[in-house]
Amino acid sequence: MQGIVRRRIEVIGNHFDVHQRLPQQRSGGGGIQFDAERLQKLLEHDNWETRAKLKELTKQDIFIPRYDMDLRDERELALQRLRVLCHSGLFSILDFRHNPLNIFAAHEIAGFCDPSVATKMTVQFNLFGGTILKLGTKVHHDQLLAGIDSLAAIGCFALTELGYGNNAVEMETTATFDKQADEFIIHTPTTVAQKYWITNSAVHAKWSAVFAQLLIDGTNHGIHGFLVRIRNEDGSICPGVRIEDMGHKIGCNGVDNGKLWFNNVRIPRQGLLDGNSTVERDGTFHSKISKPRDRFLKVADQLLSGRICIASMMQSGSKEALVIAFRYAASRLAVGPRGKSDTAILDYQLQQRALLPLLAQTICLNLGLSYVKDRWAEVSGFDGIVPDPERFKEVIMLCCAIKPLCAWNCQETATTCRERCGGQGYLSCNRFGAILGFSHAGMTAEGDNRVLMQKVAKEYMSTMKAAAVQARLKAGQTPLKATPSTISSPDVIQQCFAARDGRLLGLLAKKMAAAGTKEDTFDIWMKQQSDTVQALGMAYAERETIEASYRAIQQAPESVSGILRPVVALYAMKVIETNLGWYMSEGMLSTEVGAAVPQQIRDLCNELGPSGQKLCDSFGIPDHLIAAPIATNWVEYNKVDNQGELYGSMFKSA
Repeated sequence: MQGIVRRRIEVIGNHFDVHQRLPQQRSGGGGIQFDAERLQKLLEHDNWETRAKLKELTKQDIFIPRYDMDLRDERELALQRLRVLCHSGLFSILDFRHNPLNIFAAHEIAGFCDPSVATKMTVQFNLFGGTILKLGTKVHHDQLLAGIDSLAAIGCFALTELGYGNNAVEMETTATFDKQADEFIIHTPTTVAQKYWITNSAVHAKWSAVFAQLLIDGTNHGIHGFLVRIRNEDGSICPGVRIEDMGHKIGCNGVDNGKLWFNNVRIPRQGLLDGNSTVERDGTFHSKISKPRDRFLKVADQLLSGRICIASMMQSGSKEALVIAFRYAASRLAVGPRGKSDTAILDYQLQQRALLPLLAQTICLNLGLSYVKDRWAEVSGFDGIVPDPERFKEVIMLCCAIKPLCAWNCQETATTCRERCGGQGYLSCNRFGAILGFSHAGMTAEGDNRVLMQKVAKEYMSTMKAAAVQARLKAGQTPLKATPSTISSPDVIQQCFAARDGRLLGLLAKKMAAAGTKEDTFDIWMKQQSDTVQALGMAYAERETIEASYRAIQQAPESVSGILRPVVALYAMKVIETNLGWYMSEGMLSTEVGAAVPQQIRDLCNELGPSGQKLCDSFGIPDHLIAAPIATNWVEYNKVDNQGELYGSMFKSA
């Protein structure tokens, strides 16, 4: 298959020059003046050299987008692209110990070039590799870490089962210890116990981190991780392992998702990832973690950093969609005041009102994500230091909050940008379809967004004695002191977000306090107050985002903070407008103030409109990674029978 892909690329050697932008697609000198390069550095946050080198690396022809491809070729192409990135030596599984943010930076660049590459990367380096690094010990590290970096040892992460996703703690796969043979027997007992949606497993993975109920002499010691070989070096499937291909999906078809079954597969006792629990030769079990449920939470630890990886990838999709939409809107002319097609559609309030709030939201989520990365790195556990439980709880909430926000934003941004680009947005080569499919994967991967919001709300309710939380509870008890002229000021914005958070927290706490039994608690949480639970999770997530954004403004130089102030205000107004019915029905904002919010948004869009393209430039995405015809000279692209591709003999040699 590798030969087929390379042969096709070599035969079709010419490609469209994606660097030939139209004059209108270059940001001018109008609008608010700011330093785009310094803003880019702020948004990229860390590991700037790695990012720059990876961007340069992706200039190779293999990264030029392809669309009309056979499924097998698409998967092989994704693997070849990932191999180029991995062989660069610019990131490593060991970065989790020394520079974890470098891993996230690599995910962001991979997200720019190909959603399938980014998805395969996050499983190889975070889920599979991170699990081996954190839960494994020297014998596993010596065996696999170098191969994880080079892709000589491609792995997968077998946690989810057909019948057990968010309820994975109840999974059915078993690992029974055979004392006589000194082996574990990995077994799939039922159809619903098959490992499901396992990235990399259908074609490429040789190894799997398999999660199963550990059984010794009839005693269940809870879920543990096991290193299981699923393919031999020649690609043949190992005895007792059954692998089924999940086939074509609505997106990310370069990813080979599969289903795994284990029919009494025997692995050595050393196959247990024994960083926290060990089994001696005679079957004696030891664990640093006393409760079985806590063992499950520990073995699923990589889902936390996985949520940061997914959020990083989602941000890449949102940024690309915005760059493409802004460039096209700046260059597509339609009817102007004289009745002639002489006005860029970006000048229309319709276009600005659709795109600019999403641009502001994407920038603020970027600032929020940077904060979450830093907080997670402090308690990652890869340095061997046991984190403070309260700090770790906060990081759990932050990771569970930021992933949904970024995934939903990617979906909303891709959908809106596609619509605002009209028929051009419907062409695969203009990339919105791939980004939209990517966003839907992100909404589900590493935890269903809505279930994660439940997790946020649940954990948050256990922090009510904290002073900061008490202050929010108090803020939520009285109407906000806002006027039509002050509603978009920084102080009032932060009061609005804190009061919404505190009021919803107090309301949910009051409802839950009425529960008399465990059954009552379940009934109230799952069947009566689901809307409140979700609203609280969102209120927490958006408050954390707005607070991180204002901290960034305080720390930024004036050459950057001057543009960030209206950007953050626009994001805040977007959130308040979305929740305006709640604010007004709860008596938090008056009708007069509520009526002023849409006008504030229109004014901010008008203020930021001339700066939109320059703000997009600050994302630092080079033309060869944007690679959408409508973001470049789309007139030139359509002079030939392009077949909706960027490759082909119809193009001159670039």
